[in-house]
Amino acid sequence: MINHEFRRKTALIMAEESRYHAEAYEFVANAVSFTTKRLPEHRHVSAEELLEGMRDYARQEFGVVSAEVLYHWGIRTAADAGRIVYLLIGVRLLSAAEGDREEDFYIDFDFSIPLPKTRKKRLKAPVIC
Repeated sequence: MINHEFRRKTALIMAEESRYHAEAYEFVANAVSFTTKRLPEHRHVSAEELLEGMRDYARQEFGVVSAEVLYHWGIRTAADAGRIVYLLIGVRLLSAAEGDREEDFYIDFDFSIPLPKTRKKRLKAPVIC
């Protein structure tokens, strides 16, 4: 999805909005594709569905440090993700459905995913002969 036109338009955004790294815009655009492609049919996704898709995509791409990568790029809250989405909408790289608002992203959302709890195995003491 990322091409010359995308990079040109995000450079225009970044000239006005310097809070986010270029990688953040690419990540959000790719996360939108990731989220919609995993649906059984093509449809609009809500802000919360997109945030969950972003979290899953980040985890897939960056593993256990995914939340730290997003934080480094400036995506620290759901509102940051929404701001990037709407900046991309503003330059027609993404689109919104009627009734969508940037404020839909003003929710409490955690981009980190706790690792599954595993039972700690008791290690046997080595046998010394």
